[in-house]
Amino acid sequence: MIPQAFIDTLLQRVDIVELVGSYVQLKKAGINYSGLCPFHTEKSPSFTVSASKQFYHCFGCGAHGTAVGFLMEHLGLSFPQAVEDLARRAGLEVPQEQASENDKAASAAHRDQRVRLMDCTLQAAKFYQRRLKESPQAIDYLKRRGVSGEIAKRYHLGYSPEGWQPLQSVFADYEQVDLVDAGLVIASDDESGKSKRYDRFRNRLMFPILSARGEVIGFGARTLGSDEPKYLNSPETPLFSKGQNLYGVFEGRTAIREAGQVWVVEGYMDVVALAQHGLGHAVATLGTATTEQHLRMLIRMADQVVFMFDGDAAGQRAAAKALEIGLPFATPKTTFKFVFLPNKHDPDSFVREAGAQALLDHVAAAPPLSSFLWTQSVADQDLATPEGRAAASVEVRRLLALMPATELKLQIAQACAKRLECDLASLGVSPPVSRSAAPVRSDRSGRGDFASRSSTHANRPNYRSGDRLSEGRPAAVPGYGQRERMERRPVRRSIPSLADRLMQILVRQPHRVDSLSHEVLATLAPDQQALVQWVRRQPGRQFASLHEAALAAAGDQDRSGWEGDEPGHYEPGLAPAALFQRYAQPEITLDDLVAQDQSEMVQNEWDRAASGLLLRDLQARATSLAKSLGASQTASPERLSELRDLQAKIAELKQSLMQ
Repeated sequence: MIPQAFIDTLLQRVDIVELVGSYVQLKKAGINYSGLCPFHTEKSPSFTVSASKQFYHCFGCGAHGTAVGFLMEHLGLSFPQAVEDLARRAGLEVPQEQASENDKAASAAHRDQRVRLMDCTLQAAKFYQRRLKESPQAIDYLKRRGVSGEIAKRYHLGYSPEGWQPLQSVFADYEQVDLVDAGLVIASDDESGKSKRYDRFRNRLMFPILSARGEVIGFGARTLGSDEPKYLNSPETPLFSKGQNLYGVFEGRTAIREAGQVWVVEGYMDVVALAQHGLGHAVATLGTATTEQHLRMLIRMADQVVFMFDGDAAGQRAAAKALEIGLPFATPKTTFKFVFLPNKHDPDSFVREAGAQALLDHVAAAPPLSSFLWTQSVADQDLATPEGRAAASVEVRRLLALMPATELKLQIAQACAKRLECDLASLGVSPPVSRSAAPVRSDRSGRGDFASRSSTHANRPNYRSGDRLSEGRPAAVPGYGQRERMERRPVRRSIPSLADRLMQILVRQPHRVDSLSHEVLATLAPDQQALVQWVRRQPGRQFASLHEAALAAAGDQDRSGWEGDEPGHYEPGLAPAALFQRYAQPEITLDDLVAQDQSEMVQNEWDRAASGLLLRDLQARATSLAKSLGASQTASPERLSELRDLQAKIAELKQSLMQ
């Protein structure tokens, strides 16, 4: 655990205006700064950053928080990663509670080494970029592949010259061990036993691999001659691990958020070629299959992950592995698609030949995870025979067992059971509870309102920026999604409503029910109010005991009006125990804060959701009263006074949301 005292100190050392300003163009607006929100599309700025309170808030979508929360949301970092990032920028070391002196010393040495190695990779990347301009061979190759100078600059492409030791001109001490540890130089002994050194990358087109923070952690390199292998990656180093890193994550983060999905491809040139055609939301695995660590990174960035494979046997095998890795993360909120390209095509060749819209249409027509799971399960099985259906049932059951218990799993199981002529129990899934027509409800659940996000606050000067290959706001993706936006509204990463967020926190920390005021309770939908009362009636008010009670009651409850199928979102007609289970479904950012025991940040989530609900209710009442007074020829002093009181309360609540 990271001590709370350190987090408080860290937030006092950074300047959120400088931090946010390195990603968002901000303008002075009174005592605060404003800009276009990085978390949703808007034409007029509603995103505000407070220099005095070191806090950001969007009045459009409700995103808010401190520097830690901004990095978590904008870069898709976990809480520990965001704290580590800020600490590095501020020149601080992250302490660990209950760590021995030896552990602390080892941790400090590791951090120091990372800083030195990142300086080496950064200097090498800048050298390769400079040399690209001097290489007609490399420039000609990029032109033949249709890569413009703008895209080459966005992805920081470079060229490693021929010769054994070009990097010797960059580093004064070519013999330093850090160059070997960073994967830039190879050290070996010749036949006489004499040590020799030479550059790992020679006469190759260079693709710097950036972390989610924008740090150069490694390289991919394509030969421009006859050398083998055609593509060469950095080795495993203290900075780089191909099972944990992806190419294009940093460069594509804005396009990924805009598209609401991320495409996973196989090659560096696939990512670059797609960006050249306005499809900047692709990342590439680095010569390895997709891993659990890859997926954890991706689902922080987008709600839909699209795996793109060649249509050959190797592509089918890779897709089967990706399916098994993805199933534990599959929920109604986090979905997957599996796209197979025509024979002898990869994303690079397909988009160059057919164009961006053809590829978008191909992705849109691809079957969802449920269909791919079925196809994989029944491959080579004759479903006309009992033996074939039995074998398929075994495989379906194995794959379903990898999925979390959500409505998506239930729906897939029901569809498979129908095709296999078996019951749900045969597939290892409990049968659903009954459903009936959904009651009509008023729009009081908080849907469509702004969401609450993480954060704490205080006065925090002295932010020091970290060194990245490319500082400032990333370049816009030219032409991205223009036709797509006219034809389809992009699916954005879903944001929980204020009421949903309040309920998500309540089921994880039931003791908070005592602090829920009657005014806030009145803003909730009837079923949400019933859930609050159900929690109040339960003994102990611990998550584990309430979860057991919810499971026990599930079989007797009526689940009518199932709409939306998104875990953690309100559905009318759900009985309290069923609604409890819905809100208990995984929610990455919130679960991360709870797991890290960040009670102050969770408290801020709770307070801001409650205040936001009250604000929305007051605004609705004030609007209604103002319309009524406007339609009336005579307005009583009492009603005018009531309107002024409402407006004063609204102003006070708005001010509190920026504190």
